[in-house]
Amino acid sequence: MIICSQSPWPIIKAALLAQIHNDLPCFHGEQDSLGLFKDTTIYNADKIALGSAIKQLADTCGLNAAWLLGSPGQTLSRLIAANLRYQSDDRAAVIFAAVEQAIRYGHSYCFCGIGDISRVFLSRAKVVSHEVHKMLGFIRFHPAPDNTLVAKPKLFHQTADLILKSFVPRYPNTRLVFIQEDKALLLADGKLTHTAAAVYLPYLESQDFNTAWETYYQSQYIATRKNIKLAQHAIPKKYWNWLAEGKILESEASK
Repeated sequence: MIICSQSPWPIIKAALLAQIHNDLPCFHGEQDSLGLFKDTTIYNADKIALGSAIKQLADTCGLNAAWLLGSPGQTLSRLIAANLRYQSDDRAAVIFAAVEQAIRYGHSYCFCGIGDISRVFLSRAKVVSHEVHKMLGFIRFHPAPDNTLVAKPKLFHQTADLILKSFVPRYPNTRLVFIQEDKALLLADGKLTHTAAAVYLPYLESQDFNTAWETYYQSQYIATRKNIKLAQHAIPKKYWNWLAEGKILESEASK
């Protein structure tokens, strides 16, 4: 059995070792889910050098994965990083299978989405990227004391830290806070920390704030040019119950 950390390069090395030893890769701590396979010899991919694994692969399987040392390897690493943030029970299975295809058939096979798994792998990376992009346009921060801005985003994947960091250029020298259920993710002075959400919740309850956004959207809305399909393309329906203008769209769509 091959074990590794949940990081791009350890995952790539685990996939290489899986080919070399014809064994199963998994993340640290997930061995028990493999049943009888958990009692086989364990190889820790975190402790092997990438170059050594590439050479072993060539000697043992006749596969050339030297491309991992160049820009295609960096591209694969970025795709893995995005997939690690995708919220799904089969996340690990898809990642390992896609990396295996890239190793066996070449990086173009994976990057062009030739196989079914590779297409899913690429699609999930795009979904994560799109969520970050959408949130940069949709999130409205509520002002709070001590130069703090607070928001409660609607996220479907593990992207909160990426989004917060992307807001820093817009709000330099500002404490940024995301409410996530009973926890708050706080970014201040370049450091991310978790704290209790209760202290920040009151700043999200300003009706004047929400009314201002509804008034702004209504001022831009032209009833005679209603096009719900186009509006849904700009503001996906899954966000309608979260955004002030989404609630207006939902009302208009039902007429």
